[in-house]
Amino acid sequence: MKLIFPRECFLERLRIVIWILGLIVSFQFQQCTTQKISRELIEVENAKKLNPKREYLKVHMKNGELYVLNKWKAEESMRFIEGMGTHLDQNRNPISNKQVEAPSAYPSSIQSLQKFRIPYDDIVIVETNDKGRNPGVTAMVVTSVLTVPVAISCIVNPKSCFGSCPTFYVQYTEGEKLVAEGFSSSISQSLEERDVDRFNFSFASGPIEITMKNEALETHMIKSVNLLVCDKAPENMVYEARNARFFEVDSVAAPQKAVYNSTSILEELTNLDEKEWYSLADSINLASKEEILLEFDSFQGLNGLIIDKRQSLMTTFLFYQMLAFSGNNTSYLISAMETHKPKYQKRVSKMYEMLGGIEVAIRDEKGNWNKVEEITESGPIASDSHLIPLPKVNSEKLQIRLRLTKGLWRINMVNLASIQGEVIPQRIQPDKVLAKKSLDDFSLSRINDTTQYLVTFPGDEFRISFPVESSPSQQYFLESQGYYIEWMREEWLKEENFARVKWAMLFPSSFLKKIASIYKQNEIEMESIFWNSKYANTGKQ
Repeated sequence: MKLIFPRECFLERLRIVIWILGLIVSFQFQQCTTQKISRELIEVENAKKLNPKREYLKVHMKNGELYVLNKWKAEESMRFIEGMGTHLDQNRNPISNKQVEAPSAYPSSIQSLQKFRIPYDDIVIVETNDKGRNPGVTAMVVTSVLTVPVAISCIVNPKSCFGSCPTFYVQYTEGEKLVAEGFSSSISQSLEERDVDRFNFSFASGPIEITMKNEALETHMIKSVNLLVCDKAPENMVYEARNARFFEVDSVAAPQKAVYNSTSILEELTNLDEKEWYSLADSINLASKEEILLEFDSFQGLNGLIIDKRQSLMTTFLFYQMLAFSGNNTSYLISAMETHKPKYQKRVSKMYEMLGGIEVAIRDEKGNWNKVEEITESGPIASDSHLIPLPKVNSEKLQIRLRLTKGLWRINMVNLASIQGEVIPQRIQPDKVLAKKSLDDFSLSRINDTTQYLVTFPGDEFRISFPVESSPSQQYFLESQGYYIEWMREEWLKEENFARVKWAMLFPSSFLKKIASIYKQNEIEMESIFWNSKYANTGKQ
């Protein structure tokens, strides 16, 4: 049953909901229903082909502003979209005009609407709903004619579908290798972030090339794709640590002991390979914690812990479950999420803190565990390595404790490194982009101009080259920046329940307990469905 609030009460709760999405967005979530999805993508110039009966149109502007129109038409000869609706600024606050004394982002009547004429040349991207009266369904993204096919497994369990960030590949003689994913938690422009991923391999001789793909049912806004190059000794390696610092290491050693629940997991954590260690989530409380105990022979000098890991699909599930609960309000909520309300930030952070990251603690001479750092980077697609510098302990043996949420992380490797010193990377921009095997100067100019975005859609693929010759005396990292626009799925609308969004915001501990049983019903099959539902696997490469 839907809750009905007075207007003031509703708007207050709406602002709270915005921040629960802001929190859960920094993760990334997904669950199950059956109904077919279809999507079309159309160039801005072809906006006249859109069905005006769909009523709602969201027009994203180059200056960051947004128009939400519910009466509109496309004037092809004059190259503008005309319509009635609301105009929101970069912070998603309503912009007033003389005809409306008190504008609202959520107008209650036709008298609250304003009339606008929006030139094509000022538009970045346009979205409209796919189901007439549902303003929250952002099913149409305007920029290139295409119908998105959907894998059967994804239709059966849409909250397990592949998404949502850009994926990066390197070409080998035996085929492509997935090497990185970009800005996993950036679901809106206000959450745009810079993401750095280490290449855990040596490139073949010659110029360095990577392939960037959009394999999800999302729209990617790519601000930049750069190569970070660190000089090093040929036999050494470089890893990124906290606060964008990079350290060269000259020795790496596997643990002597690795124990989870009184069982050795040494084999899973020793090498950087395809064998990951992971556990299943708690069936009663998704925030339940677990511990891994490690022991290493200490190096002389400064030691650092290398952890190579990725997230499970728990956060993916939770994120999409919250979108489902938001239902028809999702489009407005995500737009309004651009407005920061500091007074809600502390309350929202509680759920983030409950799930948390991988906490690293070291045992001192007195036997006490002292927290060193907590790794929180999200993303379920590509594994990534990070270095945690450790404090000096006067002991030949180092005892390390990893504390993490059950079922939230998949750990590939944990090694100890001897840190030689800090290095400063050089940032290299691409010098060539190929799309469909042809030079694409437009895309190259976009990703090399941080005032612009390269907009990509499901099935898009770009081969990016850098003016750097591969060398054993250099370590390479991929730096990507941008955000993506999440597409609401029609299947989720049946689960709309605004009261549950409010509950998750106000009582996150209780919510994570209640949702645990629902997640457990999907947990085992989600990984298989996820990898089989990539856009590239559905008939287009």
